[in-house]
Amino acid sequence: MALLVLEDGVAFLIVESGTESGRRVDLTGSLVIGRQAKVGLSIQDAKASREHTRIEQAAGSWAVIDLESRNGTLLNGRKIAREFLNPGDRITIGQTVFRFEMADASPTATTRPMKEGRSAPLVPGMPASATPATYPAACMTPPLAPSPMAATPPPAAIPIPAPPVAPGEPKAPKLRYQDQPQGVGIVTLLICAVILIGLVIAAKYLGQSTINRIMNERKSGQQQP
Repeated sequence: MALLVLEDGVAFLIVESGTESGRRVDLTGSLVIGRQAKVGLSIQDAKASREHTRIEQAAGSWAVIDLESRNGTLLNGRKIAREFLNPGDRITIGQTVFRFEMADASPTATTRPMKEGRSAPLVPGMPASATPATYPAACMTPPLAPSPMAATPPPAAIPIPAPPVAPGEPKAPKLRYQDQPQGVGIVTLLICAVILIGLVIAAKYLGQSTINRIMNERKSGQQQP
């Protein structure tokens, strides 16, 4: 429920249904409504709790608070715990319905959305019913032209040339590995691979020859008497 701030107004309740239908109750401060006789407003309602609801001023307006009643407090047919009141709201306590009203109220601020028209013109001096289509041309602010600086692309980066070399200045000598062609490394790797393969084959051949020789000597020794 939106908060409606009211000034210079008298708040009161009108009993719309119940045993005291038509009765007006002015609100001058905090008011407790219930079935108990000692409360601020006692009602003869079997479904009302002894202390059912309290109505009090809050933030420049009025609020309704349920006092943990047995059947709850309804505001415009909806069960609530605490809500702000606006003129015309209906509060149901048990089987009794109250209507909240304000006399000589002048609303100064509201958060309830407006459904009809505007409360104030967009341009001072114009009627509230005026629309932007009916405003004179002098009241309308022309759109701002785009800034020329926004369309200007940023300057391109200027390359910095390398400093020239003096004619008589000696150049740095090249290292020894820089004079060698790139293919020397590949040739060296191939030679090393061939040598390694040859060593493996030779070792295998010599080992096999040695094993055959030893076996032949053993066979010869066994054949002698």
